[in-house]
Amino acid sequence: MSKGRASLIVVLLVVAAVGSLVGDGGPAHAVVSIISSGETVVPYSGTLDGAPESIFLSGFILLRTVVIADPDLGRPPLVRLDVDVSNVTGIGLTTGTMYVASGSQNLSRPLVASDLVDVTFAILPNVPEGFLSARSALASLTLNFNVASGSLVEAVAGPSVNVADSLSAVAAETVVLGTGN
Repeated sequence: MSKGRASLIVVLLVVAAVGSLVGDGGPAHAVVSIISSGETVVPYSGTLDGAPESIFLSGFILLRTVVIADPDLGRPPLVRLDVDVSNVTGIGLTTGTMYVASGSQNLSRPLVASDLVDVTFAILPNVPEGFLSARSALASLTLNFNVASGSLVEAVAGPSVNVADSLSAVAAETVVLGTGN
């Protein structure tokens, strides 16, 4: 093999090695900056009305927050919320049936000084086929942030646990389009 050909092979191997270090062939990832993060426990209780019976709910909501800035695009900061209701339980006020809450929700919200977040979740009898009798409950959370630092300074669960209460508030704010109102 000639010196020129050997040099060419060495150069090609170096280019291939450097190319493999620069990128993995996967998609480009966005660069974000985490401003703050935290976890807090929010006490929760109230009575869920409706058939077949009213249910007294109590426990706590585990709320995880991550405030993210996007320095590349200059967008306003966002708050990633993980609302975990799995520590909420209930008891049927007529039958004494034990109920459990199910799941968590991940939400993205703009970072504002005060934010009202309504989260619905399933509440079901704590029996093998309880999911067949699942009902919806509401966690109405008021979140207060220090916008300068991005930290959550207060989280409070509202007294309403009935989804219909949230829906009636939305209906009261509904504007009919095309009527000039």
